[in-house]
Amino acid sequence: MTQINKRKMDHINIVSEDAAVDRRQYYFDRMHLVHRALPELNLAEVDPATKFLGKKLAFPLLISSMTGGADAELEKINRNLAIAAEAEGVALAVGSQRVFLSDADARRSFELRQHAPNTVLLANLGAVQLNYDLGFADCEAAVKVLDAEGLYLHLNPLQEAVQPEGDTRFAGLADRLERAVAEVGLPCGVKEVGSGWSI
Repeated sequence: MTQINKRKMDHINIVSEDAAVDRRQYYFDRMHLVHRALPELNLAEVDPATKFLGKKLAFPLLISSMTGGADAELEKINRNLAIAAEAEGVALAVGSQRVFLSDADARRSFELRQHAPNTVLLANLGAVQLNYDLGFADCEAAVKVLDAEGLYLHLNPLQEAVQPEGDTRFAGLADRLERAVAEVGLPCGVKEVGSGWSI
């Protein structure tokens, strides 16, 4: 198992088995919905459907960036997420696809179009790898294996800084991102993986 594949399995094991993870915290608890006692709207008239990247979604929801890799469990997770996204008519963005660029066996966990033929699929690669060996052809390969409508380039400097094998050459990344977006020729998004935005 490659280092990247091992790390992907570690991520899954930590959130599913690690006793130190507090599973009682649900951020939906922080949401407060305003009650409308007199809505003056028929519920049957409410249509949350929307178009996103040329496809109709039943609801404006994106299942975002969970995992992927050369392991049967990781493949099963992605397949089940794709099936769920298709069944519910929502979009799916896969976890980082960097693993399949170095491990051909990981490709299967990103071949999801057969499970989600009608919904939006988004490819995903780490932006910092553009400062290393990740090229624009790799961005195109990530989109192609997924038959995706677009590409996420994710930012994760904190995660990279604390990983022993982390990629930490962040300088010049904004220019590389701009070039990558121009080269890919599909809609691209830049997202942060969990530490919030500060520019």
